[in-house]
Amino acid sequence: MRTTITLDDETAEVASQYARARGVSLSRAISELIQSGTRARPRIKYVDGWPVLDLPKPEKLLTTERVKELEDEGW
Repeated sequence: MRTTITLDDETAEVASQYARARGVSLSRAISELIQSGTRARPRIKYVDGWPVLDLPKPEKLLTTERVKELEDEGW
C-alpha cells in the first residue's frame, strides 16, 4: 500500500539510521519499526533480583507421563 506520512525530524532521523544500519529502504525500516513496536513483549518479573520470564500458566502441566505421551506421538 502506498501512502504519505509526515514525521517529525527526530523520528525521521531514527528511521533513516535504522534503514542504513540494516541496508533496507526507508519504507521497509518504518514497517519493521511499527511492527516491532506493536508486538507483545515478554513480561519479565524479578525473583531475588534475577530477571525471569513471566510465562502464562500452561493448560496442562508438563509431567513425566505427558512427555512419554508426546514421545509416543512422535514429538
